[in-house]
Amino acid sequence: MLEFIIWTLSILIGIAILVVAGDKLSDKIIEVARKAGISPLVISIVLVSFSTTLPEITTSALASYQGVNGIALGNALGSIFANIALILGLAAMIKPLKAGKSAYENSLVMLASLVFLILLSLDGTLSRLDGLLLLAYAVYLRWLMKKHARNDVEWEPTGGAKPTDYVLLFVLGLLLVSGAQMVVFGGKNIAQALGISDFVIGATVVAIGTSLPEMTNALYGAIRERGSISVGNIIGANIMNALVVLGIASLIRPLRTGASVLTILLVLFAMLPMIVSLKKTGGINRPLGAYFLVLYIVYLALMFAGFEL
Repeated sequence: MLEFIIWTLSILIGIAILVVAGDKLSDKIIEVARKAGISPLVISIVLVSFSTTLPEITTSALASYQGVNGIALGNALGSIFANIALILGLAAMIKPLKAGKSAYENSLVMLASLVFLILLSLDGTLSRLDGLLLLAYAVYLRWLMKKHARNDVEWEPTGGAKPTDYVLLFVLGLLLVSGAQMVVFGGKNIAQALGISDFVIGATVVAIGTSLPEMTNALYGAIRERGSISVGNIIGANIMNALVVLGIASLIRPLRTGASVLTILLVLFAMLPMIVSLKKTGGINRPLGAYFLVLYIVYLALMFAGFEL
C-alpha cells in the first residue's frame, strides 16, 4: 500500500513540475525567437520539440539498454499517437488551431518519417543499421533550417539572446526531463504491479507521461492562440520519436517490432486526417479534435482489453 502511495505522489509531483516548467519554457522560447528574428514554427519544431522529446529519448534509450523491448518501442509509438490523438485532440477542443502553410509542409515530412519507419520494420526488427538510417533525421534538420530559418518572420529582431537565456532554456529542459521521469517512475511501477505487459505500459502510461511536456506546450498554445507553436511542436516531436528516439534505442539494442503493427495503423488513422486538414484549412478544428479523442479512447480500450497492438 505504501509503495502505491509513493508511486502516485511521484506521478502528481512530476505532473506539477511539467506543467510549470513547460509553461515557462514555452514563454522563454517565444522570447528567444523574438530576439533572434526566427520563425516561431521553426523554433517550435527544432528547439521546443527537442526539449519536450528528451523524456522519450531518455526513457527509450534506457529501456533498450536494459533489454525492455516493449517499453522502448511502445514509448515512441505510443507518444506519436498520443501527441496527435490525445494532445492535439484536447488542444483543438479548447480552441481551433491555426498553423499555416509551413505546418502542412512539415506534416508531410512527419508522414514520410513514419512510412520510413514502417518500411524498416517490415522484417519484424529494427536493427542497429536501421537505427543509423533513422538517425538521418539530422539531414531533415539541415533542410528545415536552410528552407525556413529567417523566412516567415512574424516580428523584427529585438536584440541578440544572452547566454543566460540559453542557460535558462537548458535548466527548464532538465526540469521537464526530471518531471517526466517522476511520472514514468510512478506509472511504470503501478502498471507492473498490476501485471500489465511491457508494450502496453510503454504505449500508454509511459507514453502519456513522457508526452506531458508536449501536452503542456500544446494546451498553452491553444489557450494563448499560438496554433503554430502547438501544431509545430507536435510535428517536430513526432519526427523526433519516429527517427531519433527509435534510432537511438535500436542502435543500442535491436528492437522487435512485431506487436506494433496495429498501433502504427491507428497512428495513420490519426495522422492522415490531420495532414488533410492542414492542407485544406491550415489548421485543426473541433470536429477533428473530437475524432482524435474518440480514436484515443478506442485505442486505450483495445490495449487494456488485451488486444495485441
